[in-house]
Amino acid sequence: MEYIRDNVHGDVKIEESVIADLINTSEFQRLRRIIQLGGGQFVFPGANHTRFSHCIGVYQVIRKFLANEDIKSQINNYDRKTVLIAGLLHDIGHGPFSHTFEKISKAQQHEVYTIDIILGNTQVNSVLKKHLIDPNDVANIINGTHKNTFLNSLVSSQLDADRLDYLLRDSINTGVDYANLDLDWIIRNARCKDKKLVFRKKALYAVENFLLGRFFMFKQIYHHNVSYRFDCTFKSWYMRLKDLYLQNYNFKNNEVVEVFKDFFDDKVCNLETYLRLDDYSMIEFMKKTSEEDDEVLRDFSDRMINRRFLAVSTNIEQEKLNSWKNNVKKEYQKYYFDKIDKITLTIYSKDEEKKKIYFIKEDGSLVEMSEISEILREVTTNIEKNLFVFVNDNVQ
Repeated sequence: MEYIRDNVHGDVKIEESVIADLINTSEFQRLRRIIQLGGGQFVFPGANHTRFSHCIGVYQVIRKFLANEDIKSQINNYDRKTVLIAGLLHDIGHGPFSHTFEKISKAQQHEVYTIDIILGNTQVNSVLKKHLIDPNDVANIINGTHKNTFLNSLVSSQLDADRLDYLLRDSINTGVDYANLDLDWIIRNARCKDKKLVFRKKALYAVENFLLGRFFMFKQIYHHNVSYRFDCTFKSWYMRLKDLYLQNYNFKNNEVVEVFKDFFDDKVCNLETYLRLDDYSMIEFMKKTSEEDDEVLRDFSDRMINRRFLAVSTNIEQEKLNSWKNNVKKEYQKYYFDKIDKITLTIYSKDEEKKKIYFIKEDGSLVEMSEISEILREVTTNIEKNLFVFVNDNVQ
């Protein structure tokens, strides 16, 4: 038995040898080198926590759910171990800078790479088989296709261990207090009914607080303008790199090209190559591309390294935008100017069955949250905005 001292959950007990072995795999250790919030670290100096710590946190939150006597009595030992593993591994496929990397990895998102790591020729796969855990069972929980839908909902639903941990963790590390959730009360009032994760009505206010906390975290943290500026600058760096590759540009350093070749060709990246990618390697690639002769690639490399990101705004005068464009060569304007349409922020979604939150009524039947929540009746649940992207080095 081992303990991990966590700044969010305190002592995290590692009781299962399979969990300890998975943590020690090279694929899981790679998560130490991937910052959880990507561009958020450039707004909040303390937000340098990693996907590694988040995955440990999700494992711990699921452990707390499974300690709930009602839930514990309805799950066998194999399923208990499998869902803990799924929680631990759910983000193992994330690329550098977390979600930022998905702006360029169009062929596959991080969830698909996660499944590839679990089912592929990896240390993770070997550990699972060594401990007689079917990798497909773990993959099915993460994909939300396991026959026991309750296990799926613990890892991926509108109120799951993933969201509970990242809201708490991101709130603590950014220094804001919007997501001060009543975690223990929510878990204490959780129940397993009809293979669904449901809650007693006395937890309604705590769940409403969770949704409001999530809303404010998205407004203040996840949708922060600097995060978008980081994403857009990274996207332009990559776009210029790809364009030069397609133009048969003679790179001084071919290592960067070799690593990104599958992405340039819009293919699924070879898993061995993909696992070489983390925040550290990306920064090193940018240092190397800052030495290329191409002025645009050099500029974006420097912007990424030294926090000179492109600017964004929800509103900009066309005349001012045109004057800025006139300062950039026409063939380069696509790298420095863009528009992001319809960024949507949803407080609560009931479009899909798996995303609905249910409460137990006095007669034992279930009621969907929007039918009993005053908050959801009073608050607009969908907010949209557009963003203009432009070059303005006076914006900090």
